[in-house]
Amino acid sequence: MGPIFEDGTFEYVPIPEERPTQAGDTYATLAARHGGPLAAYLPPRLANRRPHIDPDFDAIIYGDALPRKRSQLGRLAPRDLLVFYSGLAPYPAGDVPRLFVIGSFVVKRVYRLTAADIRGDDDLRRRFGETAHFLRRAADPALVLVEGYKNKSRLVTSAVPLSDDHQYLLRDLSQLFRYRGSLQRAVGHWIEGDASLRKLSAWLEKGAVSLVESRNRLFQRPASVVRPRAFGTSDLVIADKRPQVGDWVLARDDRRHDATLVLARVNLVRGAKANAQAFSSLFWHFHGVVPEAVSELAHSIASLWSKARPASDPYVIRRLVRFVSARYRIGYHSSLKRSHPIRG
Repeated sequence: MGPIFEDGTFEYVPIPEERPTQAGDTYATLAARHGGPLAAYLPPRLANRRPHIDPDFDAIIYGDALPRKRSQLGRLAPRDLLVFYSGLAPYPAGDVPRLFVIGSFVVKRVYRLTAADIRGDDDLRRRFGETAHFLRRAADPALVLVEGYKNKSRLVTSAVPLSDDHQYLLRDLSQLFRYRGSLQRAVGHWIEGDASLRKLSAWLEKGAVSLVESRNRLFQRPASVVRPRAFGTSDLVIADKRPQVGDWVLARDDRRHDATLVLARVNLVRGAKANAQAFSSLFWHFHGVVPEAVSELAHSIASLWSKARPASDPYVIRRLVRFVSARYRIGYHSSLKRSHPIRG
């Protein structure tokens, strides 16, 4: 499992290669995006193992030889969107791992290959000979290879949130994409329909900002109304009956030594109206050290409310969500090494 850092950047750590390979790199020689070798983020026993770099975001190639995965990849057509996600663990530790989108391809072509194709097709070997499946010493008996458009496919810089800590799609997204349930990684998962695909593309491009709609509201509340859910998940409980699904809550208390700031999107409301509680699995919870920039932004938002704009103004909500989500991974933060200047 790769690391994700406080600002949402991460390391792409390919799985270990399980077959004899001609690949030269090991985790000890493969460079990490944040400097040093990838082995620095892995158990020492893996340092001299060779990685199976697949998907390959340099060659824009992804392949699979397992029957079920081959069948799924074989359904893809040109212009389809192939999204890659991975389990990432906060580094340094202090929060639970979650699933994040790490990159995507826009499909250019799908190849259905045999071992004879892999060994003997000179054109394929010239184009893909340095990718993981072609570097295996014994060719896969069957392989489906997906090639993406280079100018429309990428490994992202900052990971895009996808699941809660139990690997279930965030409720915020299940309400949009018409997909619910587990995102176990043994199989692929399909999102279909033009409307769902547009919303998925917006999520990949803009993240949480894409969820802000004109009817949403923003509530500023004391941090005491927010607490972790007590049922084995990382959800937050917001003890306030007013927020509804899609609303945002900015909760803060910076008068105490253990200052707290929370930004959370409500995606579930339970209980009778008088005793209703709101829940959030898409949140940023800063405790102990409130980042100076976030604290300043909270003050500026309060100023906007009092001078010109009501809390229901989408501009206010988008500005706050854009600022926080672009600079910090979702989840709990107990210490931060740096703050960021406020930008509009």
